[in-house]
Amino acid sequence: MAKTFYLHRTEDESGISGTGRIAQGIIFDNGKVAMTWLSEHPSVTVYDNIGEVKAIHGHEGKTEVMMEQDWKRSFNEVKSALSSISILDITCDRLPVESEVTKQLLKKNMED
Repeated sequence: MAKTFYLHRTEDESGISGTGRIAQGIIFDNGKVAMTWLSEHPSVTVYDNIGEVKAIHGHEGKTEVMMEQDWKRSFNEVKSALSSISILDITCDRLPVESEVTKQLLKKNMED
């Protein structure tokens, strides 16, 4: 799955690209990278890999590659983790057995 990133620059030596979030890009599954500048001149460049981007645009640590959060993957991981949890199993031993509400709850969940 392709990954997205942006370049964050703390100091702009050339005075051209500025500071902060200056470019965004995507890393394809095969490792190739496409990147565009978020400036007056929004050109797009393709690189062989993210290492080239860092080597060319890193400016000795003044620019960092910041990976974007993969929200879809994160959601699926949380969903998967939650699907393995049974609220009934967690709460069952904490409920008073003689309670009518407990009996109804257990009966209802046994039918589902």
